[in-house]
Amino acid sequence: MTTQLETPIRGGDLLNRLILDFNTTEEIGRVKQLWLDLATHQAIGLTCKSGFLGRHQRSFTWEQIETIGTDSILVKTEEGVDPEKPESWESVIGHEVWTDAGNKAGILSDYTLDPKTGTVIDYLFVSNGWRGITDGTYQFPRSAIIRMGSKRVIATDAIVQNAKQYAEGLGQKIVQAKELLKEDYAKTQQDLATAMEETQSFAGQLQEKTQQVTGQAKEKLSEVASQLQETAQQVSTQAQEKYSEFRTQQPETDSSSAIAPEPESEKIETEIAPESESEQTS
Repeated sequence: MTTQLETPIRGGDLLNRLILDFNTTEEIGRVKQLWLDLATHQAIGLTCKSGFLGRHQRSFTWEQIETIGTDSILVKTEEGVDPEKPESWESVIGHEVWTDAGNKAGILSDYTLDPKTGTVIDYLFVSNGWRGITDGTYQFPRSAIIRMGSKRVIATDAIVQNAKQYAEGLGQKIVQAKELLKEDYAKTQQDLATAMEETQSFAGQLQEKTQQVTGQAKEKLSEVASQLQETAQQVSTQAQEKYSEFRTQQPETDSSSAIAPEPESEKIETEIAPESESEQTS
């Protein structure tokens, strides 16, 4: 048998897993139950269900399993051969766990096994009542089992009392959730503070940039205004110069036309003068 899984697997994880025919690749069904030999603590086979409501069932020995993968189990089928369940097989899930000291430890909930050989490595149990939910799942080795019956198992008290935790319970998960929420809250506050600092920094940079742009705009406008004023002054100066030049040229033309009539006025005066003299003589 080959397997893609190197670590122990839980028997419960194999339930309802897809079963494929290794030779034809056809789907056979899904795992309904595992056969566990209580005397040897060995998985010796499984039952497969298929069809509507799982009416059709087939059985396979552990030797027929070719590969146990993460998503399916590959089996080699034999024509006309359908092994029957051995009489020694039993499902221990739900059995009460008692110790040789007469103490009830809890309820068997599952077991881990070697995927290559099917050998049970550890049995898993939970405490009685609500403690089973809050405390989590614990494990003890198969060697701790002293007796197995149809409803109960008896295990060594010292081993059961010092059993290692296999999976966390609800109580521990709640505590972890609270711690996680605290961490998230603290991180959220830190992120908000950082965001506020970045926002304030951005606002300061924006204000500084706005002032800088405004200052540059004012300087540019002042420069343009100065250029316009200078241009206006130049135009005004040029206009005044042109006007002065025009004024200096205009009198020369007027004086030539005004001086010309002066001889006629003198002639008239000379003509009038003799007449006045003749009147005095008479």
